[in-house]
Amino acid sequence: MRAPAPPAALAAGLLVLGLLAGCGAPSEGQVREIGPTEVPYGLLDPPPEPSADSSATAEAGSGPRVYFLQGDALLAVPLGTATSDGTDHLDALLQRLSAGPGRQERADGLSSALGTDVQLRATDLAGGTARVAVTGLAQNLAADRLPLAVGQVVLTATTAPGVDSVQLVRDGEVLEVPLPGGEQTAGPLTAADYTSLVGSDRTAPAS
Repeated sequence: MRAPAPPAALAAGLLVLGLLAGCGAPSEGQVREIGPTEVPYGLLDPPPEPSADSSATAEAGSGPRVYFLQGDALLAVPLGTATSDGTDHLDALLQRLSAGPGRQERADGLSSALGTDVQLRATDLAGGTARVAVTGLAQNLAADRLPLAVGQVVLTATTAPGVDSVQLVRDGEVLEVPLPGGEQTAGPLTAADYTSLVGSDRTAPAS
């Protein structure tokens, strides 16, 4: 069975036939060749190659990131390329988050909803769900700021290789935490649960 003609070739063929009919082609079957520049609408043009800009855009959201506050929205700070998998890399991300914004980041208007007394530690990673032990969370923190603090942890942790969701635990017990809409849940938390808290700029310059 013959493969169907590509759309561009088919369109060009129909155009040639139309020109022949309109111009009164000789009955003995002679045809006039059509130059590529005479075919309209770029029907014979090859498909465009992906640009460098589009590739950069596609990769802009990849790699480990830590989330801080800019005003009342969360902002991602790229941290380069992951150098390890599992809880070791996750712990490094959580320590960076716990430390808060650096001097330049604070000068750029970044802050954290996590208090300086908050400590985070990865205790387990299985089936894509990471358990993160927390201490000091919600102390001296207004209730409406707690989703931002939890969002910082979840969004940061899920940029680590192999982490799809997060559960926060204290003394071995899974904590019930608020979603952005106020609903409480003890189930695994994903980045999608907190993307509504991310600002429109979304990504800060790499630190």
